[in-house]
Amino acid sequence: MTTAKRDRPSKRQLGQFITPESVAGQMLADIELTADTRILEPSLGDGAFILPLVRRLVALHTGSPAERLSKVLADNLHGVELDHKLHARCLQRVAAEFGNLPEKHNLVHADFFHHEFEASWRWGPDGLDDRLTFDLVVGNPPFGGTFDASIEDELDRDYGERFGHKIKKETYAFFIVKCVERLNRDGRLLFICSDSLLTIPTMKGLRVFLMNEGQVRVRRLPEFSDETTYPMVVLDFRRNGRSEAVIRDGERISRATVEMSENKSWGMSEDLRPAFAGPTIGNFMVGTSGMTIGKNKYFVRKIVNGSILEPYRFEFHEEPITLEGELARARLGKLSLRKQEQIRQQERLGETRRCVRVLPREKPLTIRLPHADYKQYNKSNGKIVHSEPDHVVYWRNAGEAVLTFKKSGNWYLRGVGGQPFFEREGLTWQLIASRLKTRYLPAGCILDSGAPCGFLLPGVPHDELLLVLAWTLSPLCSRILKSVINHTMNIQSKDFERLPYPYWVNPEAKEEAIRRMRDLIDHARNGEPFSFDSPEIITLGKAFDFHT
Repeated sequence: MTTAKRDRPSKRQLGQFITPESVAGQMLADIELTADTRILEPSLGDGAFILPLVRRLVALHTGSPAERLSKVLADNLHGVELDHKLHARCLQRVAAEFGNLPEKHNLVHADFFHHEFEASWRWGPDGLDDRLTFDLVVGNPPFGGTFDASIEDELDRDYGERFGHKIKKETYAFFIVKCVERLNRDGRLLFICSDSLLTIPTMKGLRVFLMNEGQVRVRRLPEFSDETTYPMVVLDFRRNGRSEAVIRDGERISRATVEMSENKSWGMSEDLRPAFAGPTIGNFMVGTSGMTIGKNKYFVRKIVNGSILEPYRFEFHEEPITLEGELARARLGKLSLRKQEQIRQQERLGETRRCVRVLPREKPLTIRLPHADYKQYNKSNGKIVHSEPDHVVYWRNAGEAVLTFKKSGNWYLRGVGGQPFFEREGLTWQLIASRLKTRYLPAGCILDSGAPCGFLLPGVPHDELLLVLAWTLSPLCSRILKSVINHTMNIQSKDFERLPYPYWVNPEAKEEAIRRMRDLIDHARNGEPFSFDSPEIITLGKAFDFHT
């Protein structure tokens, strides 16, 4: 977990998005309860789920109002909340509506991952166990929250892998795993989750876990709350053994169809099966991210009328290596004991690290391009087919100043993304976009992290680059990317590699698509703009239709 993430405001640290009572009420509407139903709410917040549950449960018991409330809070309802203010607010709301809470109840202020509701030893769903299990788990687990650093590694050991697949170290993912494993046989879990559950590759392990543990229904929420615009879904899960289908928004997707996608996507549809019956783009090309400099303003310049303004000069110096300095650069300010001893030895020997100073000029230099000290920089943009780079990066002596700056900075910035592919011909696209906006990447560019790229594997014919570029501009490719591979706005290089390769296109149509793509690039280089509404792009896309 990064230091920046731990320094966020409390609400974001906890991953809190409070559930509106209307949403909670709709989710609970079809739940059947009895006087013996045992329920867990692992992130009870201010009581959006607790209050309607108490209202229904007290009606199922006998005795005075106080006796019925005592039975509900002792036998039926179990809740945990980490935020002491929300926990207090929940208890106040229950007391305001139903009277003083009994001395003993199971609505606790605690970290859910530290807390277990204990039961007598018995054989549970996972063997001999003394942890209480539940008929129903309901709630809105934290999304994007921060784990307690003291148990973070322990949690990863406990919940970070199931059925041979990695479970992403994300609060809502670990909440789901723990809660599913606290369900009785045929128990039900109803959670509001981020819609990242549906497709993103890092949630593949969680999807496999759920399909192996029970029956999955998931539906998108049309709206959640004013607190966030992030899309949410309702996960409706029943723990009754391996499932052979997933129900998404009422549509049944067979497990066999889900498993045709490498990321085991719940965004699959039966009509897309043919696309996944052959190779992927990763069999022909490799995707890569670009470089994060850390301070673009020091080294990157915008081209204006064929020139740039250079406001800085750069000089190199040697800086002593010290343990204090290395700890300041390290992740979370921590280093292993072995690493610390190695650095102490370097400090004792007086070893140094080469660093670069960035010094302002009294007056910026005007530099006419091309210039030997600058390389074109592949900054992100929303254009398709081709666009001339409009930035350069200071790259004297093979980028000595930039690479030295990175190596002497915070350790998380030391890697140089995509460096083996610098200055190679390929294709590139906008990282954050509603669809894949690919364009031809000419040789000679240094790569920026905001514009991932794809390059042909050794031995793959050059024309395949043009075919893949044409394919990625088609509506079918965008549909597959955004419904199956990764429906979020973030289009990573691995998403590109996972796209199906258009093996179904016959040789004649393939040659025609390559010819058209070559012509489009030539026209774009001569200043002709293209969009997805351009007739040429629409015609090109039709070549990849299954029926065609």
